[in-house]
Amino acid sequence: MEIQQASIDIMRLSGFAEAWRQLLQSECPQDWCRLLPDIDISSPDRMLEPKTLPVLKFLPRLASGAPLPYRGVIDRLIDARDTLHFGQTYSEEDFGEDFLSQYGWIKLLGPDAYWHSERLSSGFLILGDSNTYPQHRHQAEEIYLPISGDAQWYREHDGWQQQPAGTLIHHPGGIEHAMRTQGEPLIALYLWRGGNLMQKSEIC
Repeated sequence: MEIQQASIDIMRLSGFAEAWRQLLQSECPQDWCRLLPDIDISSPDRMLEPKTLPVLKFLPRLASGAPLPYRGVIDRLIDARDTLHFGQTYSEEDFGEDFLSQYGWIKLLGPDAYWHSERLSSGFLILGDSNTYPQHRHQAEEIYLPISGDAQWYREHDGWQQQPAGTLIHHPGGIEHAMRTQGEPLIALYLWRGGNLMQKSEIC
């Protein structure tokens, strides 16, 4: 039974990962896509212990509110959610319990992820419907692609701007940036490259 369950878990993870890879290949700049390693979607480099988070309660709303081209990847995430390792970079001491209850991520690619890469880190950020990810910076250059949720995004020198799903958002390394939700939850594909891919962001 354990072997059978492990096989089912890998199948669900692989289905989600294939939807993630297709999203990357269709939406992200070619110079980023060229950094993707030639991974075997059916065989992750490592399996991580399942870990759930309170923010996952927003997934059904995110699926129903997503533009049709992005709905499939969220459905795959929902299908695999019980087998996945969701994480949080910060602790209650950093931002408090309310922030943590509406924040989390799932990482598929990176130095410590299901599939290994030292050049690119990628996964999905999830925020609840009333949360602010404070201004922060990190060495790595970053791209976000919101796939559900009409959130506000801050970038140094540009201020706050409303960005709908499907907008490619770029943050050069070292620049201050932030995001906040006001009434709608958010899920966004993210990619990091350059610098320390394991770095905890510096809060500004």
